[in-house]
Amino acid sequence: MNKNNIFLIDGGMGQELIHRSKIKPDGLWGARVMLDNYELVVDLHKDFIKAGAEAITINSYSITPQKLKRHNLEDMFVTLQNSAIRAATEAIIASKSDKKIKLLGCLPPLVMSYKTSIGLEKEDAKDTYKRIIDLQEPFVDVFCCETVCSLEEANIVTEIALNSDKKVWLSFCVKEEDGGLLRSGEKLEDALKEFDNSSVDSFLINCAPPEAIQKSIEIMKNFSKPFGALPNGFETVNFLNETNDVSILNKRKDFSLDKFVEDMLSFIKNNASIIGGCCEVSPEYIKAVKNKI
Repeated sequence: MNKNNIFLIDGGMGQELIHRSKIKPDGLWGARVMLDNYELVVDLHKDFIKAGAEAITINSYSITPQKLKRHNLEDMFVTLQNSAIRAATEAIIASKSDKKIKLLGCLPPLVMSYKTSIGLEKEDAKDTYKRIIDLQEPFVDVFCCETVCSLEEANIVTEIALNSDKKVWLSFCVKEEDGGLLRSGEKLEDALKEFDNSSVDSFLINCAPPEAIQKSIEIMKNFSKPFGALPNGFETVNFLNETNDVSILNKRKDFSLDKFVEDMLSFIKNNASIIGGCCEVSPEYIKAVKNKI
């Protein structure tokens, strides 16, 4: 933590890589950039560090066997995971930061984001998470279980993550219309109660609108663990499904730097200690927050 007890992390990789690469995205956008424009990933990591991020996240959100299989790239799983790890570690070394930049391991939804079911058998999901963890564990400081939309998903991913020697952050995704509910419809409060006495290190909310997260913060601050917020800047993700891709998602017109900083300061005022961003949060947003805290 810095002197204000705030831990500032990076923003969203995927959307920013799309903006920078000018490549038409598909369901495998994050992984495809690793194949086609590796240096773009390294440079974005470096830009987040330069902006003030004290931790960066491995760009492996879309690198799961299940997602790769849809594009006949399942045999590239290990290669792409290792490439994502290398890009992040290269960026940290190249940045020559005065402080140790932490590396966050990425444990994403395995089949598709924002869904209320995991989309595969529990044992297959556990095996996949173990494969990801085995590759990332030697390099990361923390595992972040990202965009967790249901209690079932939370239980599966944390069961495997907590077998590692690393800290585990559990990051839920709440309904856009109601930050008190997971996307599954289950109560956020019930989910936090289930893990409040576990070995999970911190609670987060990611990839939801700032307005929804405001309500989530009011709930999280009643629990004992450190907590934080990683909002996105989308108008909505509710129409994303298996037949389309992120190209249908639009950035909010009111997602300004000033508004983002205002929201972050509000979260901090309510005792949030881990602050960063998700989709559409570029390095300039992180820099703006850094300049305020």
